[in-house]
Amino acid sequence: MTVLAGCSGTGDERAHTVDDSGAVSTVGHVPLRTLTAEQARSALLVAADLPTGWIAEPDTGAPKKDSSGDYDQCPAYDAVMQRVSRADDVSAEFTAPDGSDVSEALLPLAETDAQGMLADFSEAVTACKKLTTQMDSGVAFDMYFTALSFPQLADETFAFRTTATVFGRTVNLDMAVVRRGGVLVFIVQQAGEAIDTALTEEVARRAVTKVDAALN
Repeated sequence: MTVLAGCSGTGDERAHTVDDSGAVSTVGHVPLRTLTAEQARSALLVAADLPTGWIAEPDTGAPKKDSSGDYDQCPAYDAVMQRVSRADDVSAEFTAPDGSDVSEALLPLAETDAQGMLADFSEAVTACKKLTTQMDSGVAFDMYFTALSFPQLADETFAFRTTATVFGRTVNLDMAVVRRGGVLVFIVQQAGEAIDTALTEEVARRAVTKVDAALN
């Protein structure tokens, strides 16, 4: 199951969710700023940035999965996923002691481009609550999108959960997309059955802290 990517809550400190009519909110004025690819690589999380026991997975150098046609039932979502997959991001993957997989991707863009991509991404998810896709082996399964309660971590934040049951096993995937200036931060946690959204939030906060340090 491959997807990249806040909520009803109190006040303006909460990010919007897939259930909101306005999917993304902007807080304050942000100067035009972004990172070079090299700066983004230096700003990636490493195992030492994360809680004790986390392991960084080696970079295999494998090409990105071609997801063409995976999301045909939700054309807007398919289109934005193709844009994200074609973008020149840098990424890192980790395994937590509880066995959940967590990945980070940093996508440095011009600030207006980052704003547009996040808006398109959130609108596409909002428009698609369910779709049927399939594994590489051809086994079909349903994906369900639901809102996540998530804080506003930077200039804009959007978060949601994808749930699927494959071969009788339920898999949950949390995604938080955070924009700081022209940098999009994608944090994804995948776990079987129960998933800890607080963990997704903790990793996202640490990632934003490193991006802020790189920008300053």
